[in-house]
Formats: sequence, C-alpha cells, structure tokens
Amino acid sequence: MTEAKRMAELYRSVYEGDEKGEAWHGAALKPLLQNVTAEQASRDDGGSGHSILQMVFHIAYWEEIFLRRLNGEIVDAPLNSPDDWPPNRKVTAAEWQAALGRLDNAHSALHKAIADCSDAKLEKIAPAKNYTNYVVLHGIIHHAVYHTAQVVLLKKRL
Repeated sequence: MTEAKRMAELYRSVYEGDEKGEAWHGAALKPLLQNVTAEQASRDDGGSGHSILQMVFHIAYWEEIFLRRLNGEIVDAPLNSPDDWPPNRKVTAAEWQAALGRLDNAHSALHKAIADCSDAKLEKIAPAKNYTNYVVLHGIIHHAVYHTAQVVLLKKRL
C-alpha cells in the first residue's frame, strides 16, 4: 500500500469511523453530527467559542482550500475571515442539511484526491507555501480531529 493510500484511509477513518462510528482518537465526525438538529447546531455555546454549525463550515472550508492547493492552485485563504469562520446564525433544517452536505462533499473529494496522489505529489511543495503537501495533509487530519473534539464537548453541553 502506498503512503497516499494509508493517509487516505486515516483521513477517511477520522471522518467516517468504523461500524460503531469510532476512529483511533474517539468519535468520528460524520456519525457524531448525525443526530444534531439545526437548532442545536446553531446554538451559541455561551462563551467565546463557536457553534457546531461554525465548526462544520470551518472544517469544510479548509478541506476545500487544501484540495485546491493539492491540485496546484495558489489560494489566498486568510485566517479568521468570514469564509474561515462565518458568523453564527440560526439555520433551518434544510440549511443544516446543506452544511452537512458541503462537509461530506469536501471530505469525499479530498479523500479521493489523497488516495490518487503519487508519492512525488505528496513530497511536492504546496503552491506559494514552504511546506510539502504531505505536511499539509497531516495538518488537515489533525485539524479535523481537533475540531471533532470541540464538537464532542459542545454536544455534551446541549
């Protein structure tokens, strides 16, 4: 098995988990979000943090950005912009399902791109960056795990 295929499987497991919805770190993101309602997703945590809805948008955004960069595009993606962290708002059930669909589409597209990577592409410097696609891939996996843990904590407060 190639390194890219191993990384793709790790990335898949972080998002989808096993038959029980678990990944190596605990709950996988997709099963964790399955029973969250639109009202719960947009509920303010009462502190300075973000809602589950904002986490979903944020994760999807960075997966979309990394996919574009993996495909060789130079992407300006400023941190803490409204695209990175959109303002929280109440959403309808349809809007929540659309947000989940966006996350699922971002994950699926990036998963396929990772699985199809050659070792040479993994070792290539990301466009306009000083690190390799391999390093960024590790970062995107850690990013998903980090925010999944935040969703776990937010769900416990619901």
